Amino acid sequence: MRSSAVFLSVPSPSSPSARRLRQGRMMPIVFLLIFAALLAAGLLPRLAQSRARAEESTRSTAAPTVFTEVVKRDTASTPFELPATITGLHETSIFARTNGFVRELRVDIGSPVRAGDTLVVLDMPELREQERQASAVIEQTEASARLARTSLERWKQLATQGVVTPQELDERTATANVTEANARAAHANLANLRELQRFGVLRAPFHGVVTARSIDIGSLVVAGAAAGARPLLTVVQTDTLRVMLQIPQSGAARVRAGTRATVVVQDIGNAEIAGTVVRTAGAIDPVTRTLLTEVRVPNPMRRLLPGMFATVRLSVPSTPSLRIPAIALIMRADGPQVARVRNDTVALVQIALGRDYGTTLEVLGGLDAGDQIVVNPAESIASGQKVNAMERGRR
Repeated sequence: MRSSAVFLSVPSPSSPSARRLRQGRMMPIVFLLIFAALLAAGLLPRLAQSRARAEESTRSTAAPTVFTEVVKRDTASTPFELPATITGLHETSIFARTNGFVRELRVDIGSPVRAGDTLVVLDMPELREQERQASAVIEQTEASARLARTSLERWKQLATQGVVTPQELDERTATANVTEANARAAHANLANLRELQRFGVLRAPFHGVVTARSIDIGSLVVAGAAAGARPLLTVVQTDTLRVMLQIPQSGAARVRAGTRATVVVQDIGNAEIAGTVVRTAGAIDPVTRTLLTEVRVPNPMRRLLPGMFATVRLSVPSTPSLRIPAIALIMRADGPQVARVRNDTVALVQIALGRDYGTTLEVLGGLDAGDQIVVNPAESIASGQKVNAMERGRR
């Protein structure tokens, strides 16, 4: 019996039929991948938009973060930097007490002098003649007084004998008194002329520097300081100087003698010289609303000159007061306000303002020390709004 075998034919991988078979199997997978890509391209943007809308909704409903600052009672000093003028501690104009001619001139401008130094010697011929005349008048009056006293003694003896009347004796007594008074007046006149002779030597009244002169050897000088008369010399004390400045009304009431100050002069290299307030005018100038104040500075090296412009820095003690940052102020139609935060809730509070210190403002009413206020608040901030308060300077 014969057996028979059956053989199946398997196509070759490189045959056309095998390639068609593989392509038929891949087509569904390709379509599936394309569909998934299209689905992802349409779905992902929608998911992103939905997520963004959710985040925006969360942000809109969440409390905004604001920076706050605690209101404190400020006792710091208020600094002032003010223009000032330097003057001598003492400054005087030298005039003559009598008429005469300049015989000696021992100083010139810039000459340092000490108290009592001779500045000018005058020649006064008229005064010398007046003195001789006064001496002669004294001799005349004293002779008359002696004669009157002698006559009075004789009339007193005659009166005791009843030879003269009491009226005649009284007249002789009066005559003797007048002549004695004339003698005393003549002596006084001579003493006055001799005193005037002393003023022929003009002396320095204090230590200082001669800053001006208007005379020369042989110049005629006239007594007194009549209107329009020029002084012979001007002497200024410069070892200690006055620095005069005007304190604004805002700090005038708290300026006291003894307050430390620093005088800065740009023309000598911005040198800083320590000084002290010694006095004030005690009254506000109604025109400038300022207080005239004197600061005294030592000047042993004569670096500072009278007439110089200077700047004075000083700190005036402040009255304890509440202060807030200027950027915390809210200006609206109903007046100045601040946003106070309590329990993360905003309340707009009306305040009364005092002085403006630039970066800070004085508050006279509406707030208490320890209150928490919003710094640089948004324009849309309103009472009752919930916020996330964060104190400025902290993270």
